[in-house]
Amino acid sequence: MDRPALDAFARQHSLTSAAVDAALALTGARPDATAWRAFAAALLHAAGLGALGAGVLFFVAANWQDYGVFGRFALLQGALLASIAVALWRVPPAPVGQAALILATLLTGGLLALFGQSYQSGADVHELFFAWALLALPFALAGRSGALWAVWWAVLNIALALLCGWLGPDHFFWRFVDGRHLDQAVLLMLPSVVNLLGAAVFLALRGTGASPAAPLWLLRGLASAAFAYGTAAVIAVVSRHHRHGSPDDAVGGADAAVVLLFAAISAGLAFATWRRRRDVFPMALIAAAWIAISTTWLATTLRLNDIGAFFLIAAWLVGTSTASGLLLMHWVRTWRATSTTSPTGVTA
Repeated sequence: MDRPALDAFARQHSLTSAAVDAALALTGARPDATAWRAFAAALLHAAGLGALGAGVLFFVAANWQDYGVFGRFALLQGALLASIAVALWRVPPAPVGQAALILATLLTGGLLALFGQSYQSGADVHELFFAWALLALPFALAGRSGALWAVWWAVLNIALALLCGWLGPDHFFWRFVDGRHLDQAVLLMLPSVVNLLGAAVFLALRGTGASPAAPLWLLRGLASAAFAYGTAAVIAVVSRHHRHGSPDDAVGGADAAVVLLFAAISAGLAFATWRRRRDVFPMALIAAAWIAISTTWLATTLRLNDIGAFFLIAAWLVGTSTASGLLLMHWVRTWRATSTTSPTGVTA
């Protein structure tokens, strides 16, 4: 019996605190010393793996003057080949093989950074990160690990952030793609859509043989990144068109498309989540996004000219957050009870 089923059972039978403690002990739903040790070991393994990758890079950087170009590349390439050899020796999903591929992914980025530093190719930083994601994609596919995919998506999101957020619409790349000078809000919707598509792909993998590569926390992370970008895009539209309060600043064209696209994404995700009634997390993302957008709209419209406007915005933020929290907790309790009870009313 998992924890949601146990919670529903306790509510249904009005168990006392002593009975709940006994049920937790009997079902193993409460982590014991062994579970905590396993968690600590996994955490230390991940920290050690990251430290090992950083140590190789720092070793090359610290001894930069002592090695020529050939020696620097030989060190990183040797470490990369050793990682790949370990992965071939202990083929994923073996934990050792997955850890070796994570290390290989990190070393690939180090090699690209060394290449850019040694030869001054003139490539922008975002191009190096896109190349890193492309070269590391075979490792992510072979690893069958949620942690490895998380590293890969972090690299890709940094590349997308550099391209769509920091470069700006006046960069040569965007002028080449579209001579009409794409707006910053339009650019921010690109990584939002990419992350949302990634979450949809991993959701489809759940329940299949590839489900270990699609843990729930990875889906939530991708959905959070998608809504962070989308919220930033809509806020950019709202703040720009209401900053001066001029009727000529009405939202239209590409800006209207950004707002409508994000609204459609939010509505579609809310509808899909309501139909499944399993995980309330998407609803929390939607609520947080539109609370942030509406609060920004109020702040830019009222312009905070006096203390009354400030308190009005504060009241709106507190009220909407409280109402959303109460509604979300109601859905959590209701959906858990529904998912753990069969149509005949018997707990599963």
